[in-house]
This record gives sequence, structure tokens and C-alpha cells, in this order.
Amino acid sequence: METEAEIVVRWRYLRDLLIDQLGRFESGALKMTSDEDDVSAGAIARLKKNIHDFDTMIGRSDARESKKPEA
Repeated sequence: METEAEIVVRWRYLRDLLIDQLGRFESGALKMTSDEDDVSAGAIARLKKNIHDFDTMIGRSDARESKKPEA
């Protein structure tokens, strides 16, 4: 089982990869199709919002952990 710190490190790595790819989609440098249709701008916006929401959740978790008294 991974520790919370290991999960955060893994998330940050995957987050950076995803943000890079989303930027490429938006600039047109990378294209993805599904059933021959372009991926919608709405899907990209939704992914960005989900990344932001997860970052916020991790930030709250980090804040709680830093406030815990050491045993």
C-alpha cells in the first residue's frame, strides 16, 4: 500500500503530464479523435476542472497533515 506522500508525488507527476497534453490539444499540436470526431473543447475544460478539484483536495489534505501534532 502506498503512503499518502507517495500518492501525492505520483499525482503531481501524472498531473504535469496531463496538463502538458491538454495544452498541446488546445494549441492544435496534438489531435485526438473519437469515432472520427475531434475531442471537444468541453471535454478539455472538464478535465482541467477535475485536475483543479483534485489539487484542491490534496491541498486540504496536506494542510490537515501539517496541523497534526507529532506523536
